[in-house]
Amino acid sequence: MKPVYPVILSSALFCATFAALAAQAPASSETAVAAIAQSTSAILQADSGRALAALEAVPAAQFTGKDAEYRACMLARYHAKQPVLATSHVDDAFVRGVLGDYQDYWWRSMAAPAQRTAQEAALVAKLRKRLGPAAAPATNMDQIEPLLHARLGRHGVHAQLERTPPLRELMLWRKQESRSYNVQLPDGPYTVQVELLDDFVSRGWMAYGRCERGSAGGWATDKTLYAVVPRYTKGLDSEEFRVVFLGHETQHFADQNAYPGIASWELEYRAKLVELAQGRQVSAQRLDYMTTAQSDDVDSPHTYANKRVIADLTRRLGQAPDAVDIDVLQAAARDQLLEDTRRRKASSGAPRK
Repeated sequence: MKPVYPVILSSALFCATFAALAAQAPASSETAVAAIAQSTSAILQADSGRALAALEAVPAAQFTGKDAEYRACMLARYHAKQPVLATSHVDDAFVRGVLGDYQDYWWRSMAAPAQRTAQEAALVAKLRKRLGPAAAPATNMDQIEPLLHARLGRHGVHAQLERTPPLRELMLWRKQESRSYNVQLPDGPYTVQVELLDDFVSRGWMAYGRCERGSAGGWATDKTLYAVVPRYTKGLDSEEFRVVFLGHETQHFADQNAYPGIASWELEYRAKLVELAQGRQVSAQRLDYMTTAQSDDVDSPHTYANKRVIADLTRRLGQAPDAVDIDVLQAAARDQLLEDTRRRKASSGAPRK
């Protein structure tokens, strides 16, 4: 099955809603804010050990409000001797059990990244047992997931499975509505079908990994876009939704159709350029996220793409992207994307190695 290519929303995007209150309250130190960014980057690479190290390197007194709650939750969750399961809100016993199986897998995989393959095998064994005789022939997640998807549906929840690199995903929700949107991308207009998802039971491993501080905001296939509605606190008419979801995910939609086999990080690279080319109100927050959440790990497509975006824009601009005017940044991001498109068309859409 295909991996999932979600848009990742940093918690900074949602803090703006409470800006007036935040201005009156004491803020966390710059060092604490940087530590939170480092922990986010580590979790997006599914490494809770590095996330803890970043948070513990800064004294607790430097974190305030929601930041202090986040630090305390992360330390409690990942210093525990056994996986911490956040499933008490689920009434259905089967759904609660499946979510517990996945959270156990996520916790162990993030605690010991080198053991992810073994942990996935353990997840297969647990799900086979939970699904019963129908799953007896299944030997891997690709064979288990169709059976699991059908069973979860009979228990009243929609599910997103497959893989959100680098881990296996489980997002669960109860409400879904279809809408059509016309989206203008740098290379032209697109009409896309969007499924608006709400009433979530689980927002997936990125939410669990960060103590529910942030999660994927949606994902795309080559046919449909899926929006995690609760993530867009300013509403579906906001720039945040228009740019960070519709622009980003429509670029995924276009690229998956235009360039079959395109690498995960390349999809993210191009979609992040769209965000910077189109965003104004959200530009600073998105640029900050791309600057602080970086890695050289191609199996962590978001953080790897962040590094490539910032490096390429720095070369194009001759200075750091956050040092230029918003109009200059938008033009540079658009030009970088269109240059990448020209190169792909010239090489018949072959992905970069």
